Amino acid sequence: MAEKGQKQLSEKQRRFVREWLVDMNGTRAAVRAGYSEKSAANTASRLMKDPAVQAYRNELLKAKFDELGITRHSLAVEVYEMMQKCKGGTPHLVWNSDTRTYEPDGTWEQNEKGLYKGAELLSRLLDKLDGAAEDEGADDYEKMLTGGSREF
Repeated sequence: MAEKGQKQLSEKQRRFVREWLVDMNGTRAAVRAGYSEKSAANTASRLMKDPAVQAYRNELLKAKFDELGITRHSLAVEVYEMMQKCKGGTPHLVWNSDTRTYEPDGTWEQNEKGLYKGAELLSRLLDKLDGAAEDEGADDYEKMLTGGSREF
């Protein structure tokens, strides 16, 4: 796991990374890993900037992605399918007191926010597909999931 020149992680740091994978929340992961609750947010931020912690996180993410068969291409397909659902819309329902049911009123609701967010994610994924081979795996897997921004 630790390559030449790379520091060895403590068991507590490894536990932090495994806990982070549960919900991708650094503060909660730090607390569950046994770090002080008062300084959990700062600890998580510091740990997530550590190159050895990042390498271990990416190693675990790559293993999980490989196990699940997740690739950049499959993520792009999923995002595209979600965009189509957002674009398709749903009928707007109104309550009918006489029949005591919700009935379509002839208008449709679209999820524009979801559609625009999906378009943004799809654009990023397609840029990654253009710039990297499908099986390289050296990229930051967290960024594939989150689109590059993450709060700790």
